[in-house]
Amino acid sequence: MVYRDGPPIDPAALSGLFAAVGFTRPRDAAHMTAMVEGSRWVVSAWDDARLVGFARCISDGVDNAYVSTVAVLPEYQRRGIGRTLMRRLMDGRDGIKFVLHTQPAARRLYQGLGFVDAADMLVRERQR
Repeated sequence: MVYRDGPPIDPAALSGLFAAVGFTRPRDAAHMTAMVEGSRWVVSAWDDARLVGFARCISDGVDNAYVSTVAVLPEYQRRGIGRTLMRRLMDGRDGIKFVLHTQPAARRLYQGLGFVDAADMLVRERQR
């Protein structure tokens, strides 16, 4: 497994990864490229030329960071890839408060990385 920090990420490969993990909201290549380029930190995992994992943060770089996306191909899950992606995003950034939304199945992963429940979060969903 090879891990890479930062862009570029092929938008078609990223779109395929998102589809494989059930992120079903349609996104074209321009959207995918803008999403990656607009992120403060991006980490990807590769098995040879195949994109198998991706994570990104939106941040001011000094106080707060929102972990916006973490995705690992289903057949590569439970191998520590998600944990490594997260550690690479957070490494050397101990002064930054990281927040994220998660699915119930991934709670233990994030709790193992030091995340705790925070019931004071409000969300405004996308307006369609």
